[in-house]
Amino acid sequence: MASEFTVEIVTPNKTFYNGSAEMIIVRTTEGDRGILKNHRPLVTGLATGTLRIKKDGNYKDAKISGGFMNVDKDKTVIVTESADWI
Repeated sequence: MASEFTVEIVTPNKTFYNGSAEMIIVRTTEGDRGILKNHRPLVTGLATGTLRIKKDGNYKDAKISGGFMNVDKDKTVIVTESADWI
């Protein structure tokens, strides 16, 4: 089993997702970026697009509307205006 880390996705109205993931793929303002556990610390802007969350070997996709992402070794926080599963 792949190493997991905590992912939290928050919008102005709610916590959209708070759980574990093996990997996430998100569109930043500079292009797509994959995040795994123990990723180097990073703060980056996000573009509107698809966020992919890999858990138990499967992907679940959500549409997000920009924002920013803060990555630490064991937790990634995404703050966005809106998020919906697709």
